[in-house]
Amino acid sequence: MYSTAIHNTMALLRPIVRPALNRRHGLWPRVKTLSIAIHQQMASSFSSPSSQSANENTSTTSTTSNSKLVNFYIDHDDNPHIGYLVLQSPVTLNALTVELGQEFQRSVREQVATAHQQEELRAVIVCSQGANAFSAGGNLEWLRSLRHNSVHANADAMMHFYNLFLCLRRELPVATIAALQGPAMGAGAGLALACDVRIAAVPANHKRLLGLHFTQLGIHAGMGTSHYLPQLVASRTHVNEILLSEKVLTAQECCELGLLNRLIITTQDSEYAQDDTSTSSDTMDGLPKHPAIRAARQWAVENLLTQHPVASKLMLQTLRAQQDVGLQQALQTEALAQALCYNREDWGEGVNAMAEKRTPTFDGYHYK
Repeated sequence: MYSTAIHNTMALLRPIVRPALNRRHGLWPRVKTLSIAIHQQMASSFSSPSSQSANENTSTTSTTSNSKLVNFYIDHDDNPHIGYLVLQSPVTLNALTVELGQEFQRSVREQVATAHQQEELRAVIVCSQGANAFSAGGNLEWLRSLRHNSVHANADAMMHFYNLFLCLRRELPVATIAALQGPAMGAGAGLALACDVRIAAVPANHKRLLGLHFTQLGIHAGMGTSHYLPQLVASRTHVNEILLSEKVLTAQECCELGLLNRLIITTQDSEYAQDDTSTSSDTMDGLPKHPAIRAARQWAVENLLTQHPVASKLMLQTLRAQQDVGLQQALQTEALAQALCYNREDWGEGVNAMAEKRTPTFDGYHYK
């Protein structure tokens, strides 16, 4: 509480004090350094003994916010202008749940916002632990349970679910880069499409990268995919085929359609570089090792950090404002359409078929 108050006060004084001090002997850099030191000292003075002990054991070269499902990380030694927002549920192939979404939103609002204010954050790479998937999409158990709810309850639930992840469009004022080290399916594909940039690194023998086969599961598209896909793919013919069929796009197809900014073909013999149960040995100072993440970092350094910070952020605001026209209406349409599908008698057949690796049978669709 005190730390926040101090930080807010400094933010208010900065526009007034900084010009005057710059004019007077260029004192602002020294005052800025002093103010940060005071801020840190007073924050530690009001923290609990347990938090003080934790702070003493924290590395001075990185900023990390660890939680069970999401981690926000900055390597100050490598580049303090790049943050990493990491999905940490490799055992479930980083399936998206309400709980993970709540931690994702909290990280965006608290950790990323703080880093943006204090460390001049310029880009955030959205990535995942485990090399077998960026995200497998919505959690199947949760999706099955929605059949017990009313239509209006499910419509509200889906809007809430979308907004937990799409907060990065509204609340994160720097460019986001999705680092795809494996498939992004369903809602996971929606999260990737919502990022400003997408970069993939896959071996030559990979079979699939982006899956928007919602109708095969028995539901309407969600997570803004019906809004962003037509923006990114110029041909309506391709958009219709992708959203109306069970087609899962390869990395090369994504590149040809304009869904990727950069594609790196790796040399690993296996389909993906690591298994999907990464442990601490698979991480580097808290950050998963993978060519997609390294490529995303390189792209940010070469294409974002060389630009004027203010001009870049203003340009990003303009682009997002244009790209998000009609987004809210599209999300409402998706939420209601998915809620209607969940309320049907045969809901769950498509999900069960996918889990059992068989072709779904939609014979009972006309009963309700």
